Amino acid sequence: MTSPRPFRLSFQTKVLVAVLVVLVPLPVLTVWTVSSSMEVQMVDEARQTLASAEDGFAKSLEIRSRNFLSHYQIEANEARMKVIADLHDQKTMEQLLRGKLNEASDDNEIILFTTEKGERLAAVTRSGTDLRSDDFEKAAADITRTALAGEPASGSFGLNGRAYNVVSVPVTADNGPLLGALTVGIRISDATLQQLRSPRTEILLLANREVTASTLKDSVQHEELLKQIALPGTDLPTIARNVQGVELNGEHYLALTGAYDAGKPRQGFRYLLLSSYELRLRSLQETRRTLVGLSLAGIMLGVTAVWFFLRRITQPLRELRDLAEAVGRGDFSRKISRFSNDECGELAEEFNRMTSNLQGSRSELEKTVSTLKNTQAQLIQSEKLSAVGQFVAGVAHELNNPLTAVIGFADLLSSVETNEKNRRHLDLIVKSAHRCHKIVQSLLSFARQHAPERKLVEVNTLVDDVLEIMAYDLRTSNIKVVKDFADGLPKLMVDPHQLQQVFVNILGNARQAIEAFRRDGEIIVRSRFARGMVRIELQDNGPGIRAENLSRIFDPFFTTKPVGKGTGLGLSLSYGIIQEHGGTISVQSKVGQGAMFVIELPVVESSDGARNGAGENSTAVAHRVNGAGKTVLVVDDETWILELSEELLRSEGYEVAVAASGEEALERIGQRKFDVIVSDWKMPGLNGMHLYEQLLGTDPKSAGRMLFMTGDVINEGFQEFLRKNARACLSKPFAIEEFRAAVANVIIK
Repeated sequence: MTSPRPFRLSFQTKVLVAVLVVLVPLPVLTVWTVSSSMEVQMVDEARQTLASAEDGFAKSLEIRSRNFLSHYQIEANEARMKVIADLHDQKTMEQLLRGKLNEASDDNEIILFTTEKGERLAAVTRSGTDLRSDDFEKAAADITRTALAGEPASGSFGLNGRAYNVVSVPVTADNGPLLGALTVGIRISDATLQQLRSPRTEILLLANREVTASTLKDSVQHEELLKQIALPGTDLPTIARNVQGVELNGEHYLALTGAYDAGKPRQGFRYLLLSSYELRLRSLQETRRTLVGLSLAGIMLGVTAVWFFLRRITQPLRELRDLAEAVGRGDFSRKISRFSNDECGELAEEFNRMTSNLQGSRSELEKTVSTLKNTQAQLIQSEKLSAVGQFVAGVAHELNNPLTAVIGFADLLSSVETNEKNRRHLDLIVKSAHRCHKIVQSLLSFARQHAPERKLVEVNTLVDDVLEIMAYDLRTSNIKVVKDFADGLPKLMVDPHQLQQVFVNILGNARQAIEAFRRDGEIIVRSRFARGMVRIELQDNGPGIRAENLSRIFDPFFTTKPVGKGTGLGLSLSYGIIQEHGGTISVQSKVGQGAMFVIELPVVESSDGARNGAGENSTAVAHRVNGAGKTVLVVDDETWILELSEELLRSEGYEVAVAASGEEALERIGQRKFDVIVSDWKMPGLNGMHLYEQLLGTDPKSAGRMLFMTGDVINEGFQEFLRKNARACLSKPFAIEEFRAAVANVIIK
């Protein structure tokens, strides 16, 4: 009994579905795009209205303060005020101030007079207010001091749950001396806010989480509003402008919280501005409904037209379907009869030709694909490794030349510098330059499979040094470092510079990932000893690594960073360094939960050979001679190398000449003889080897006085040249004494 045929959709149905898939998203996307654009525009307009209202509110307060200041400057210049102030008559002054307070509006709640010595002579408050003159005098002290210095001053602050404008004007005698200051506190009331508000906006003044003045008449609205608003802290100078959406009685508002005059000590008050965008929102909703209706009508019309035409063109394809299914099952012997003279008939002919060729090509294609995949994988790996080696070797020369100048000139300055602080700084420059040189050597070691320089190292100290180097970057990125080091860990026989580079790469990647993900970053560094291995864990709380990237994280040139932000070499280099040390490096991560890199290094017994560095060349005996009467020619295409060499040798008494190319060197040697010729190996034009070979034919004695130096990788051809001609080569960057000793050795020979 044959199994029932599985359910299949007809071609007509599929095309209709495809048309729907195409037609439906387009109007939906259009509606969404237009709606989003209008919504953004609506919110932007509301924000602009709110910003204009805030600006108008601030300017109105400033104008209000200036008006009060002008008014009370006139009051302070009255003759009676000056006479009473000069007599220091407290009772009469209180009567005068009481009269002025009664003449003023009800918002003027307090007026006080302070003598030129800063002592209060009289203070009057409006009846019915609970404002204490002592509290007001203390709050307005800074403004009053400005007036006592001879300058009118104004400001504002919140006190006892109210907001006040404060003005203080100096009172001076007709002959010029300062008699005191008149200070007035004017409350910002509900009525005042009504005068200051812009159209379609509301203003509320706040003290803690209570409304002290408002243009809203319903106190219930105050409570509902404060429930929706996330108020910042109470420290006014730290309050930033904050815009939020709120809803009151079914009407939508944008709310802006801020502080006025908060930049001055003990001054300012908090305010809340509301701007309604309900009309704009309703207009947006109406537009959205119209667009949706038009889109649905268009979709229905389009589907109806497509269905009509599909009915006319799909009939021949149904006949082709059965034969295609047979071929799909592997029956390539089936043929299709030509059933029409149109495109469907041409399709049948092409189908027959396809089935006749497909069977013979199938097995060959499978073999080819299998071979191609294997070859491709090998080629990719080979190209990656080749690219690493070529890149590193090319960079070495360009880095070592300037590092030579940095180290040399820093050593020279250090030898003559007497200031201990400057000497420490110069020492840091030299150490940093040596560190750069070590990094270059580490890259070369990884790319060329060279053995690293091994020393006995305490891993906790090594990690501490790296954290110290990166402390500033981690601190400014708001990343907390937690150290969980085990005590008594055995020392490791490792290259400390290479391991430092590993830790720097991992910590640097963690810092960049955390900085873009969160503001409260944390990196935990642990060290443990177990089963003959020292285990170092570096765990962060960043975004983590996706599962599909975990298997490729150590591949050369693989990076998830944007173009120009990363090379993809850091973790690949780290992997090679740990492998060369006989250890392992792995990563554990879940998206959103950070990542943890685990490094395990074996503990081995040290030997004398290992302690001094495997395969390390012994240092030649450093000779020093008096250079007086000796001549040296230095040949290099780098100006700073020539200047450094000239400075080093002349300080020893040598007579020094320099040449920026091999051709210029030949010209100088033709004019006079030199006791030593120091030449760079690689130079444009006539390089060091070519210079030696020409001198060997024309001036063998000068050729025998040549000393080579290079900042590049010494290849096998140049090594063979040095052995064959018994020549020495000084690698850049070199120390001062190393360079002087190499020149002295040539002279002694």
